[in-house]
Amino acid sequence: MIKTAGCATGPLFFYYYIISTDGVSDVKKVVLYFTGTLVFLKPEYRGLIWENGAYQISLDHNVLELSNGSENPIRVLAFEFNFIKPDTILLESVNSHSILLKLVFDETDGFHKDFPPELLLTISHSNHAFRFCAAHETFQHVTIQLEDQNEQYFGLIEKLYPGNRKDLNLRGQTVDVDVYGLGNQDYAENYASAYSAFYMSSAGYASFFDTFAKGRYQFAVDGITEIHHQTDTLDWYLFFGETGDQIHKEYFNVIGKPKKLPIWACGPIFWRDQNNGGANEILNDIREFTNLKIPLTACWVDRPYCDGGHEWSKMNFNEKFANPEAWIKEINETYGLEFMTWVGPMTFADPEFPGLLSGRLNYMDLTHPDALQEFEDRLKMHQYSVGVKGHKMDRADEHFPLTSNWFDPVSQTEARNKYVYLYSKVIHEFLTRAHGEDQFSFARAAFHRTQPFLSAIWGGDSRSHWKGMQGNQANAMRCGFMGFPVWGSDTGGYLGEGQIDETLYIRWLQWSAWSGLFEIKIDGAGGSGEDRAPWHCSPQLQKVFKRACELRMDFLPYIYSSANTSYKNGVLMKPLAYSYPGDENTHHIWDEFLFGNAFLIAPVFSDTDERDIYLPEGKWIDFYKSEKTITGPMQITRQVSLEYIPVFIKTNSIFVTGDIFQGNSRVWYKEHDPILVIHLIPGEDGDQTTFDYVDYFDKDLEKPMTLIRNKNRIVFKSEKLMSDTRIEIRYNAKPEKILLDNAVILFNYDQDNQIAIVDLCKNKEINLEIVTP
Repeated sequence: MIKTAGCATGPLFFYYYIISTDGVSDVKKVVLYFTGTLVFLKPEYRGLIWENGAYQISLDHNVLELSNGSENPIRVLAFEFNFIKPDTILLESVNSHSILLKLVFDETDGFHKDFPPELLLTISHSNHAFRFCAAHETFQHVTIQLEDQNEQYFGLIEKLYPGNRKDLNLRGQTVDVDVYGLGNQDYAENYASAYSAFYMSSAGYASFFDTFAKGRYQFAVDGITEIHHQTDTLDWYLFFGETGDQIHKEYFNVIGKPKKLPIWACGPIFWRDQNNGGANEILNDIREFTNLKIPLTACWVDRPYCDGGHEWSKMNFNEKFANPEAWIKEINETYGLEFMTWVGPMTFADPEFPGLLSGRLNYMDLTHPDALQEFEDRLKMHQYSVGVKGHKMDRADEHFPLTSNWFDPVSQTEARNKYVYLYSKVIHEFLTRAHGEDQFSFARAAFHRTQPFLSAIWGGDSRSHWKGMQGNQANAMRCGFMGFPVWGSDTGGYLGEGQIDETLYIRWLQWSAWSGLFEIKIDGAGGSGEDRAPWHCSPQLQKVFKRACELRMDFLPYIYSSANTSYKNGVLMKPLAYSYPGDENTHHIWDEFLFGNAFLIAPVFSDTDERDIYLPEGKWIDFYKSEKTITGPMQITRQVSLEYIPVFIKTNSIFVTGDIFQGNSRVWYKEHDPILVIHLIPGEDGDQTTFDYVDYFDKDLEKPMTLIRNKNRIVFKSEKLMSDTRIEIRYNAKPEKILLDNAVILFNYDQDNQIAIVDLCKNKEINLEIVTP
């Protein structure tokens, strides 16, 4: 390789190379300006054209190579516009953060006389991301072809598609990205309806095509991965990172931070599909839970509860729910719960609403000012004014009228996907104007860019059997790869016949307690049949139900902090391949996940007394048994009683628990003296980790906590916390001493559980040093 020229622009150097064989160049003419502009570049040219730190872009016979220093660069084989590839790629200009390429076409698409003979393609770089932009009014199709690197692919779609597969790996598959929700008419499980033009690769990068236009992805077919969208604009990102956390941090820099969750939405939430007993039934359910001392933080009423078409379109509370200001106030003030309602973006049989789209379901035109005003006015008047704090957002994905004309015109290829986005956005705006950040919205249908407006996703109308539960777990993992931070299921399932097998119910409760959203359906499947409220079940089920809700309440500080820092710390329910993409053993695992960065959860998805568990690299401690550390990677088999599901803590971790928030527990705990418990799980010599704590008692300020292990010292640091604090350090021997701000302090050591305990008062910076034997 012979270096023929170099040019400097600011701090960067751009090198152009001629490839030679036996010392004879096969490139006849290369003309350079020392400003960094290449006037003519023959297509057979090969060489480095841009460099910034570890990031490089090379051109290889019209193939772009992008690298972040890894051995296997991403090779973009072609960009096609209306299925026409450029014949020549010319370098127009370069600077420290962008490159301008000219794509020259020797043929047209055969449809448009004004199909461009030349097209400018801009490649820009920021942090750990590249963006590719080009557009022309004649384009209807944009295709990107990438060389497959024998990598694994994850994301795009929540459905168990193709073939009702729980396997998360899409290698070798073709996937359509277009919101389509007709239940089991297309795929067998769960009505799941989240989509995104975002996929993650085990090769250390992710692809995001920023469009609402429907797309089709083919992974590793004949050595090529192909991205196609029906659009006139190329707006494509490549994000680099060693883990899903790092990649999603870059992604959220582009689409915006995920929506903030209120703390009450992080706790146990109950509901019925049919509240035939009206408001009295809701209040009676809350009383029954309270009598059993089962803690809750919120509930909602599902449809039907209104007057009008499909007992919804008036958006009021009908006679069964009369005087909502009184009974919602009782829910709030007596029991400490927040209240939400079901909403839909259509009026069904009621055409008396401005700005409706054509079609039998009377979808609202969410771009029409009159429709938006009427929608908000009804919710504000009938619901927000009496204390409704959030919504279950249903039905945006069914029988959508593609051919309707919108007030703000939209192409048919974008209509379904953009409508789902607008639904999340307008409901978020309604709730924000009514309640600020103290509100919650969750939906079945979602598309990329809804994350700043949608609090959570629930996994559709799952079937009340083991396969429904298994499918929901796979749905959750797919949503994790797509970058939807908070996900939950209808605990116990939705479809079926009445009461369900108690073993299934127990396992679903134990799993859901470790989900992003913990919502529990307490009536019979589909709203009919026998009740599955705990007071209609066995004492064993009641015990598990209570324990799951108590666990959830105890972990509110961890869940609240993790959810509200997901923009930089990744999704709550992390697939193993999300955090360990280089471990081939993780690439097909769907039935385990990390919860935050401290826990590995292995739910039980069948009626069995044991399960196999894969522990990735690192050291792991059984959460319930506190036995010896297990070093991964390792496959183990565990006996599983009905008491618990397997949960492991990763060493070199921090997690927080504590009774920092009350729901209905205020009834039996008359006085509330909140205390935060900080759990420190030191790693090996030289290890360190950070946990970003969101202080509920201090205006939700993010406060990083740091844990460092250095030979016979364990150091923990934190900013001031606005609650009394207990610090528990897991260590297999009693420390020689513990110092706070370099002064020796008293501590207790629990020999049985191998935990050193330090109690501290609030409003003081923490600088703790544990001296070990």
